[in-house]
Amino acid sequence: MQRKIVSTFFIYTAVSLLLAGCAQSPAGADSDTETAVTKENEDVKDAQTDKKDEAALKNKKKKEEKEKTPGKQSLAQRMAGRYSYHESGDDEYYTMDVVPFGDNLYALCGQAVEGEYKSLDEYSFWASEFIPYDADEMTSTNGDTVTVNELNFSVMSNAGKYWNSGHKCTLRLTDDGLFCEGFDQDSGSETGRLYVKDDRVEGTFGYLKHEAEKDKDLEGLWVLDNKGADLYLEFTGSDLYMYKKDPAAEVFYVAGGCEYSDGSFEYTASRLGYGGMPLELSCDYEVAGDTLRLGITGPDVPEEVPADAKYSRIKDGKVHVVTMDEVEFDSESLGMFGQSTDISELTSRDYYGVFVSSAKDQAKLEPVIEKLERAGFEDSLAVYTPDFANLNPEPYYVAATGLYASESDAAEALSAVKAAGFKDAYLKYAGTYIGDRFRYTMIAPDNIEVLKDGVVLRGVSLTIPYYADGDAITADLFVSKDAVFDAAALTDTFGNYENGETPYEWLVKNFNLMNEDVDRYLMDGPALSGIFEVGIENNMIMKYYGSYWWD
Repeated sequence: MQRKIVSTFFIYTAVSLLLAGCAQSPAGADSDTETAVTKENEDVKDAQTDKKDEAALKNKKKKEEKEKTPGKQSLAQRMAGRYSYHESGDDEYYTMDVVPFGDNLYALCGQAVEGEYKSLDEYSFWASEFIPYDADEMTSTNGDTVTVNELNFSVMSNAGKYWNSGHKCTLRLTDDGLFCEGFDQDSGSETGRLYVKDDRVEGTFGYLKHEAEKDKDLEGLWVLDNKGADLYLEFTGSDLYMYKKDPAAEVFYVAGGCEYSDGSFEYTASRLGYGGMPLELSCDYEVAGDTLRLGITGPDVPEEVPADAKYSRIKDGKVHVVTMDEVEFDSESLGMFGQSTDISELTSRDYYGVFVSSAKDQAKLEPVIEKLERAGFEDSLAVYTPDFANLNPEPYYVAATGLYASESDAAEALSAVKAAGFKDAYLKYAGTYIGDRFRYTMIAPDNIEVLKDGVVLRGVSLTIPYYADGDAITADLFVSKDAVFDAAALTDTFGNYENGETPYEWLVKNFNLMNEDVDRYLMDGPALSGIFEVGIENNMIMKYYGSYWWD
């Protein structure tokens, strides 16, 4: 055994000397031999280091890919990205930049055309909140579909409030993009739309820096506990994300970049749904363990962020997922009081009447009106004189064949009435309508929205309470909890009415019946359809006077 070791050593030494001799120079063999051996060892070490670095890089890439796989990321996170929908032959694109916060899903949406540099230039934009009915669908690591309520808002319209109480729709993640069905923008499409991945779409938060500059003590997720909704801050390198989802208000979602100095930073950011105008803040901060004190100053301090507050670190990194059972709508959410229905088109028209007789008691005119109807004047009615600016303000009822938008139309009607034997008939300028009663017609009650403090009736046909020339206007009306039935209202003509109910209670009950028990809803006829005479102030229905059916 000993001889074998010596022989092996001898062979190794001889080979080493032979290899060294091949590089020997006239300057001296011993020095060059040592240099060659040293170099060979260094090359081996470098090769080993390179292999280690290469292995580390591969492991890093594997880790990154693993984190991107459905088994690791939630559906909300996997849906993040920029998308567009383009119909063949059309210049217009619909765009979406989907931006989750935690597992809550939001998007900057818009309409765009292809620009000179192959970019998509948006000429209109809005924000969308995709609120799930089941949080597990959003957090799923292997699912690809979520049912949501799509809520839209924009600072460009409706005073930055929600456009309405939303649209139930589905989002499905595919290899090509997002398949969306039931969107407000689908215009009744039954097939839905496939939004494909598109890097040309403008990003939501243009002031993000994505730089390494940071304060490591700030890194991570922080929360400010709030009774209504928690305010979250997330520091990622140079960037800061702010987020708050109040149950009765549009989401507050802000993101941008920070420039740090000792104990402070300057923040420039943009807010989802509020355009490209920068939000600029100066912030002083102090971190003590898992507590952050943040003091904010600047001209753009949003009301959702207190000027001085303490935040707690969230160690598990989890953000509450908002679901539809938590969302509350009221008239403030939809901006109802800021966007009153304009009824001036009805109240600014001039009317002319063809009158036959008058009386203090409306009942005394019924035989006259019946006689006019038998003579072929089917739109005959009793006009209450205080309802018109140029008629007697003292309460009288006048039997008339109708109200006309022009004097010539009224004169033509007068000739026909006299020819029919009503010799005492006369034409009179009635003026504008100054009464407080109106009639709305609802054929299919598809656009009723039940809110926390009232009911919205969208897109009803509104007229004055007389047969009159002139088109009806389309109106959005709000029935508050304070609305009442008039003491003289025939409440038994209101389908499914129960004694003591307010209009709000009656509407909500029938709305629920219509959606949950159709047979019970239809027992007394479709209660929410018909012609309703109401008292209106601005866009608010304050009183119900009657419910009528049409022939």
